[in-house]
Amino acid sequence: MDELQKWLDNLEKFKLPRWNELPELDLYRDQLLTLLDKYLKPIWIEDGPIVTTSMVNNYVKNGLLPHPIKKRYTREHLAYLIAITFLKQVVSINEIKSGLQVMTDLNGGIEKAFDFFCEKQELALKMLNYRNQEQKISEDNSTSAYLMVEMVTVSFATKWMTRKVLMLENGVSEEKSKK
Repeated sequence: MDELQKWLDNLEKFKLPRWNELPELDLYRDQLLTLLDKYLKPIWIEDGPIVTTSMVNNYVKNGLLPHPIKKRYTREHLAYLIAITFLKQVVSINEIKSGLQVMTDLNGGIEKAFDFFCEKQELALKMLNYRNQEQKISEDNSTSAYLMVEMVTVSFATKWMTRKVLMLENGVSEEKSKK
């Protein structure tokens, strides 16, 4: 549990860049991927590249990312890629596409939507370090198996709520979704 607690403590300190901290200069794809790795590597638990060239191509093809201009990517691309990288761990590509549109429209543009997303993601990561009336996770109050069950049930509940909210935002009622 000491290793887990150390990881949770690192999550609590993790900061995503805000819109005004993203580079204003256009980037080539390899620069984009390098920067994305730099931003997300501190908390990423899987080995290998976080996002690959083929992933970027697929996101563009599926309409999640705007097309690059003369093979150059902007801060808008980087912001979307950061959000997509987190979201794809939880929801489908179609749900990401519709969720990004809802958030961008609701917040009045990508800049505010991205900053809002970053704030909420950081808060969610911090919350992992606290549970049961803000008690720190330790060997005294939790075993690994108990913690695993707790986290998977919370994951399911939040994923289900996310899907329902997206359905409602897209005008899909309960009657339509059961057909």
